[in-house]
Amino acid sequence: MARNESLQSASGDARTLDVDVVSSVTPAGISTEAKQDALIAELELKADLTETQPISAAALPLPTGAATSAIQTDGTQATQFVDEAGTPYGVKHIGNKPRVSATPYYVDIAEGNVPDHQAVYKFGNNDAVGTTRESIWNEGGLYPWVAIDAAAGQVTVSSDSAQDAAAGTGAATVQIYGISSADGTDQNEIITLTGQTPVTSTLSYSRVFRMICRTAGSASTTLENAGTIYAGTGTVTNGKPLIVWALVSPARNQTLQAVWTVPAGKTFYMTDALFSVAGSKGAEGVMMVRPPGEMFQVKFLAHHAGGVDYIPFSFPLMFTAGTDIDMRATAVANGTDIGATFSGWYE
Repeated sequence: MARNESLQSASGDARTLDVDVVSSVTPAGISTEAKQDALIAELELKADLTETQPISAAALPLPTGAATSAIQTDGTQATQFVDEAGTPYGVKHIGNKPRVSATPYYVDIAEGNVPDHQAVYKFGNNDAVGTTRESIWNEGGLYPWVAIDAAAGQVTVSSDSAQDAAAGTGAATVQIYGISSADGTDQNEIITLTGQTPVTSTLSYSRVFRMICRTAGSASTTLENAGTIYAGTGTVTNGKPLIVWALVSPARNQTLQAVWTVPAGKTFYMTDALFSVAGSKGAEGVMMVRPPGEMFQVKFLAHHAGGVDYIPFSFPLMFTAGTDIDMRATAVANGTDIGATFSGWYE
């Protein structure tokens, strides 16, 4: 390509110079079409990350405390775990062998380490089981489920002994445990005893499944309840209500009744059960279960000729909320002393 350039000489004369751009010498490093294509190709590689860049690990600075060959072999090494707060702790050992202890799930529940899980251990005794079926509780006979269902509400607490009172020789206060008649959940309260005079509970109940004597009367020397302490409904005669829900026999300080109801919103998992028969008399033990709105059903049965029959459940028995559980027995002869327990947890 040629161009005409007008120049002016020193003498002032105008001259014309022909310049050929194509044949002109280009400066070193000037951009050319070929170089631009190569640059675009390189930029495209960097944009889609397909091009790798060499990095020298040896040249990189290490953070403070980083593992190096020297640090890894200086004899101060220790394996550590980190707890939920981020605090490290070491692995204890005996003779350079790690010391390991695995806590059983049931133990964690009992210790309160598993949220929303509650351990259950129910035990009862009937010292005079006869030849017709009875519940394992110290009142004798069958537990009055139907009558209690119809009488849900506040209960009265009283003793057949005047000595179970604040100034007496027996128990002064008793804590009752049961299920709310309003919403079916667990509840409890402490009652101050006044002998044979009934004291009405503050709370309303659909079940009372345990009572524990907490404090003794000021004249007590044995620290035991003097008479039989009752929780129940209906007319109270000489300290005993018409419908007995729970009772503490003299000198026991706690109920002995292997009956229980699963609280609302909970599921109960039974892990084991036990029947024991005093002496050599034969007996039949049976666990009766009533799901809500149904009849009592046999869930296991065992025969005894004295001694203990322990039944562990490899797969825990599952019972839904509102289920009634009643350990019962029938003896070959009247007056047979039989105990029963069951345990597990609910969540």
